[in-house]
Amino acid sequence: MVQRHMLDRLRAISLRHQLYAASCTFFVVICALVAVAILSFRQQAEYQDKLGLSSRSAAYIERVNGLIYAVVMESRGIYMSSDAATVARYGDNLLRRNRDLADVVEAWEKIVRNDDAELFAAFKTRITDFIRFRAELVRRANVIGQAAGRAWGDNEANRTTRAALNDDLEALGRVYARRADEIVALNQRAWFTTWLIVLLGLVALALAAYVGAVIRRSLIAPLHDITETADRIAAGKVVVTVPHSERLDEVGKLGQAVQQLQDTLVRNKELRTLERTSSRQRDNLEIQLQENKRHLLAAINSMMPGLMMLDLEGRVILMNESYRKIYRLPQDMPQSGLTIRDILRRRIEIGTFSGDVESYVEAILARIEQGRPAVKHVDLKDGRVIRIVERPMTGGTGWVSTHEDFTEQRHLQRSLERTEHLLAAIMENIRVAVVAKDAATLRYIFVNRAAEILFGVDRAEMVGRTARDVFGAETAEWIEREDRQLQRADAGAAMTVRSIETPGNGRRLIGIRRVPIASHDGESRVLLSLIEERTEQATQAAG
Repeated sequence: MVQRHMLDRLRAISLRHQLYAASCTFFVVICALVAVAILSFRQQAEYQDKLGLSSRSAAYIERVNGLIYAVVMESRGIYMSSDAATVARYGDNLLRRNRDLADVVEAWEKIVRNDDAELFAAFKTRITDFIRFRAELVRRANVIGQAAGRAWGDNEANRTTRAALNDDLEALGRVYARRADEIVALNQRAWFTTWLIVLLGLVALALAAYVGAVIRRSLIAPLHDITETADRIAAGKVVVTVPHSERLDEVGKLGQAVQQLQDTLVRNKELRTLERTSSRQRDNLEIQLQENKRHLLAAINSMMPGLMMLDLEGRVILMNESYRKIYRLPQDMPQSGLTIRDILRRRIEIGTFSGDVESYVEAILARIEQGRPAVKHVDLKDGRVIRIVERPMTGGTGWVSTHEDFTEQRHLQRSLERTEHLLAAIMENIRVAVVAKDAATLRYIFVNRAAEILFGVDRAEMVGRTARDVFGAETAEWIEREDRQLQRADAGAAMTVRSIETPGNGRRLIGIRRVPIASHDGESRVLLSLIEERTEQATQAAG
C-alpha cells in the first residue's frame, strides 16, 4: 500500500518539474566536469614543467662530469709531453674545455631551485677554483716549463679537489632523483584526474540520454497520440479511446480535456436523435444543448495547447483560451466574423507576429486547399518558441492547428548539443586512448586521437571494423576474448597490462581498462576501452 502511494506521488510530479530537476542535475555534472578538466590541465602543466627541469638538471650533471674528465685528460697530456709545441696544444684544449665548463655551470645556475641552491652554491665555488687552478697550470707549463706545470697540477691536493667535485655531483644527483620521484607521484595524480574526467563524461552522456528518453517517451509521443485522437473526434469519430488520460501530470490533464470533449460530443449526438420529440422536449433539449455547448467550450478552453479551427476560406470557427494566452490576444476580442488575417494584424499590434500578413495567409490557404499537414516552430520576439501542428479535418471541411510553447524543450535540446560538443572536445584532447565498440557486433564506433597515435593507424580505417580487420590474429583473438568476457560480466573495470602488436607502431606495452555502458533497460550497448601506453616506462625501468 505504501509503495503504491509512493508511485502515485511520483507519477503526479509534473513534466516541468521533472525536466527542471534533470536540467539542474545535468548542470551540476557539467560544472564538475569543467572543474576537473581545469584541474587536469594545471596538473599536466606542472608535470611538464617539473619533467623538463629534471631532464635538464640530469643533463647538466652528465655534461659537467664529462668536461671535468676532459680537463683532467688534457692536463695529463701536458704532464706527459716533452716538447713545447705539444704542451701548448694540450694547454689550448684545456682552456677551451675550461670555458665550456664555465658556460655549462652558468646555464645550470639559471634552473637552480630551493632544494638544490645550497649544494649548487658550494659546487659552483669549488668548480670556479678548479677552473682557475687548471688555467694556472697551463700558464706555468707554457711560461716556465712542462715540469713546472706538472709540479703544480699532479699532486694529492688536486686529486682531493676532484674527489670533492665528484661528491658534489653525487649529492646534486640525489636531489634530482627525489625530484624524479615527485614527478612519478604527480603523474599518478594526473592519471587519476583523467579517469575522473572520463567517468564524469560518461555520467553526463547517460544523463543526456535519460533526458532525451523522458522527453520522447513522456511528452512528444503522448502529445502526438492525443493530437491524432482530437483529429478523429473533430472528424466525427467520437467514440474512441483517449490515450494517456489516466496520467496525473500536464499530459494527463490534456487527455482528460479531450475525453471531456468526446463525452460532450456524444451527449450532443444523443440530443440530436431526440430532436423530433415534442416542443417541450425540444425546449429542454435546447437548454441541454446550450449547457453541453458551454461544457464543450470549457473543455476546449482547458486544453493546454492553443487550438484554432478555420474553414476553407480562412474564417475562424473556434479559438480557445490557450491560443489567446500564447499570443496575448485580448479577452474581449470576439470570434464571430473573425478571419485568420484579422488575428494576424492584431498580433502585429501586440508584438507576437512580425511576418508579412498576406504571404502568411496565402501559404495557409494553399495548405488548406492541398490538404497538406505541416509541423513548424516559430520564434517570437519575446524569445518564446511556438510549435505549430496543422492538419486538415477529415472530409475537407476545414483546418485545425494546435499551438504549444516549446521554449523549454528547445533550450534543453541546445544545451544537450553544446554538452555533446564539449564532451567530444575533451575526449579528443585527453592523453588516454579511448575506443568504443558496439556490444552486439564488436565493431569500432568511436576512436579518439590518442588511440590513432598509439595504434599508428587512422581512425577511418578502424571505425566500422572489428579487431580482426585491424590487428594481427594473436592480438585480435585476445581482444575479442576479453570483450566477450566483459559482456558475460566475467571481467570488470580492473586494469590489465599486456603487450600487443599494433598495426603501425609495432609491439607496444599497454594498460587497458574496459567498462560496459548499459542502456536504460540494463543491457550492455557499448563496450568502452581506456588504454594507457606503458612502453617507455617499461623500457626506462629495464634500463
